[in-house]
Order: sequence, then C-alpha cells, then structure tokens
Amino acid sequence: MALALRTIQRIVTAVRFSIAISLSGLLLSACKLIGPDHQAPEVSMPASFSQSGTTWKQTSAPKIYEQSRWWKTFGDAQLTSLAQAADSQNLSLKAAAYRLDEARALSRSSRTAVLPSLDFTPNIGSSESRIPGAGSTIRRDTVSLPLELSYEVDLWGKVRRQIEGANAREASAQASYVATKLSLTADTAQSYWALRGLDADRSLLQESIALRKETFSLIEARFRAGTVNALDVSRAQTEVATAEAELIGVDRQRSELVNALAVLTGRNAGSLNIPAQAKLPKAPNIPAGIPSDLLLRRPDLFAAERNLAAANAEIGIAEAAYYPNFRLRAGGGFDGAAMSNLISTDNIVWSLGSSLTYPILGQKNIRAQRDATIARHQALAQEYKQSVLVALRETEDALTGLDFLRRQEDAQNQAIQAAENTLTISRERFSAGLVSFLEVVETERTLLASKRQAASLRTQRLALTVNLIKALGGSW
Repeated sequence: MALALRTIQRIVTAVRFSIAISLSGLLLSACKLIGPDHQAPEVSMPASFSQSGTTWKQTSAPKIYEQSRWWKTFGDAQLTSLAQAADSQNLSLKAAAYRLDEARALSRSSRTAVLPSLDFTPNIGSSESRIPGAGSTIRRDTVSLPLELSYEVDLWGKVRRQIEGANAREASAQASYVATKLSLTADTAQSYWALRGLDADRSLLQESIALRKETFSLIEARFRAGTVNALDVSRAQTEVATAEAELIGVDRQRSELVNALAVLTGRNAGSLNIPAQAKLPKAPNIPAGIPSDLLLRRPDLFAAERNLAAANAEIGIAEAAYYPNFRLRAGGGFDGAAMSNLISTDNIVWSLGSSLTYPILGQKNIRAQRDATIARHQALAQEYKQSVLVALRETEDALTGLDFLRRQEDAQNQAIQAAENTLTISRERFSAGLVSFLEVVETERTLLASKRQAASLRTQRLALTVNLIKALGGSW
C-alpha cells in the first residue's frame, strides 16, 4: 500500500512538473524577441495627384474593401449580373479561396508551436539471448505504454517569429484573394463595355447599310433613266458591300467577347446569351481622393506589405539559430514483461529532464542563411516601393486619360454635327446634278467614321473608368 502511494505521488509530481515547465516556458517566452521588428517602408507620396510630393508612412492597418460592389456605380443591370456571377462562380477566384484556406490552416498550425507536445508511444517486443556454456537461451518479452511530454522554451522568440510570419502570410493571402476578385470583376466589366461598344458600332453599321442600300436603289433607278453613269452605280454597290463586310467582322468580335464573359463567369463558351444594347451610358464620375489612400485600400499593396512583414520575421528566425535551443521533457507510464499485469504500481515508470542544443560547427551556414533572409527582405522592400509607384502611375494614367477622352469626345461630337451638315449639302448638290456621287460617298464615309469614333471614345471612357476604380482599390 505504501509503495502504491509513493508511486501515485511520483506521478502527481511529474504532472505538476509538466505544468510548471509549460508555465515557465511561457514566462521565459515573454523575453524580447531576437531580430528586427517590422516597420512598413517610408514611401514618398504626392500630396495630391499631379502635384508636389510629401512623405507618407503607414500608421494604421489598411482597410481592404473585400465586399465592395463597385460595378453598381454604372447602374447597368446586365453588368451587375455578370460581375456578381464572376464574383461567385469564377474558377480562378475559387482557386484563390482555397489558397487562402491553406494559408489560414498553416497559420493555425504555427500557433500550436507554443504549446507542449504530448506523445503516446506504445511498444511491444521480445528478445532472446544465449547463456554462455549452458547451451540454452533466455527469452524476454517487454511491453511499455509511455506518455512523453516535451516543450521547447522560446527564449529567443524563434517560435513567436514563426507565428508572426505565418500570420503575415495569412493576411497576404487574404489580400491576394481580394486583389484577384477585384481584377476578375474589372476584367468582366472591361469585356462587357467592349461588347457594348461593338453593339453601338454594329447599330451604326446597320443604319449605314440601310441608307446605302436606299441610295443604291436610287442610283440604279437614275442609271436606268440615263441621268448617272455606271461608275456611280458601281461605287454605290461597293459602299454597301464594304459596310456589310465590316458588320460581319463586328459580329465575329462580339461572339468572342461573349465567350470571354462566359469563361469569366464560370460557364462554358457558347452557353451565354447577352442581348444587344446599342446605347452607351455616360461614365460615372469617380473621385480619386488623395494618393496615400491607395496604401490603405489597394489589396495588392497590402499583400506586398504583409509579404515584407513575413520576410522580416524570417530574419528573427534566422538570427535565433545562433542561440541555444532549450527543451524540457517529462514522461510517465507503464513498463513490464507481460500485458496481463502491466497496469500495476510495480510497473510504473517516470522521467524528468532537459536538453540544451547549441550549434558549434554550423555557424557559417547559419550566417549564410541569415544573410539570405536579409537580402530577401531588402528585395521585397524595393518591390513594395515599386508596387506603390506602379499604383500611382495607374491612377494618374486613368485620371489624365479620362480628362483627355472627355475633351476628345466633345470635339468629336462637334465633328459629327459638321459631317451631318456636309452630307446634307452634298446630297442636295448631287440631286441638282452639280457633283458626282463620289462626293456623297466621301461625306457618308466621313459621317460614319465620326459616329463610330464617338462611340469608340465613349466606350474607352467607360473602360478607363473601370481602370480607375481598379487602381483605387475598388472603393473611393
């Protein structure tokens, strides 16, 4: 009885010791971490777009607009339907979601490194040994059911840096997912406005074909009456055929864009039907705000900054390798010769201990690994700054481009009015027999080209507005 009590006391002592090493490890891990703490690089930012600059430094966590429904700004029901389908059904976006799940799982896994490990390693075996001179053997059976607890004391912050890096990579994956969503929905909107531009162009060509066929019929009648020559008839027929050929080319491009939209929305090519709609809306006015807001909104910049934070944590991990690795161990269980009487006080075993590992001959390799992580961190810092420059350029290009297109569209509308007046005068002069039909043909071509150019400019403004929204991070 006394032996049993002593054995139970030993087991309780082992458990208490296990708890103690866990608590001591947590206290020791409160020490200052090895390696530099992450700071977002200072970036020279303009005070406003197209004006003088200032220095901007990140002081708060960026706000990523994951749930932004920016496409509703255009007020187009068909665009909203397509964008929402791409947002929920695009296969590339689903793949990005799984990559995000992977990063989150790895982050959760890294957090378990601060906890002790408890392993159950049962073992059953037997052995034989010969007795010298006796000519006989002794067989020995062994059965053990041990529990082993092990804890790595995070004296230098290596484990905490690992967790820090995993959390940063998870945040980067989250931002990359949002960036993928923004890019795919922007591609959907770009394709949609290109499709609408083709519809407007197609409508103009159909209108032109109808007018040219009417003119051709008139020219044929005059030819039969002997008031015009065969050359005018041939020219009128050529204009009809040319416009019909262009219409076929537009239909081919439209079919390709519909197929592209089908793939973007997670469907098979040929399965999507989008009704033609020739009227193009005006592009909405998007306020750009101040340049530094890009660093708070753009998911790609946030992802780059979080990758930089993860690389900074790796420097601390590499530097912690210079220092000793301290591990505490405790174990207990049963060890006997047979399973039948294994669970008894006589077979109880326990152990306590610690180990210290210090690299002696690997210092050169550790130094090289540390230098590599520092170099990688510096490279990512430069890439982050480059990404900021690209973001500013994209926003500036969109803003200035929209201003140029607005002025260009105004001028083009004046050109259309002038071409319409010229065509009216040419037709009157041709009816009076003052000029040949060639003049009418040229003025019709000019008017059609002016109208198509105006539709193209309107389409470009809509597409460039999408570019601006994307450059602003999907919100403003």
